[in-house]
Amino acid sequence: MIEQDHEPPSLPAVLTEEQAARVRKALAPFVAGRTARESAKALGFARMYVRAVLHGEIRCTLLFASRVAHVLGVDLDALVRGDET
Repeated sequence: MIEQDHEPPSLPAVLTEEQAARVRKALAPFVAGRTARESAKALGFARMYVRAVLHGEIRCTLLFASRVAHVLGVDLDALVRGDET
């Protein structure tokens, strides 16, 4: 029987402020180069939702972060945890 040392850490459904700040920082250049409509469409969220997350008015969710990672072509775990990969 193989015993695992521990389970891998999971990500919370709602990100911490530190994690959300990483997502906002990574997303800002993407949004700056597009219209609000283009950015929202690429992310699959309403324009006002994207704006609110960027401005820290609402909490950043794991789903939102996963969409950001997808459009930026980066690993979700690296994006949220700040891994240098």
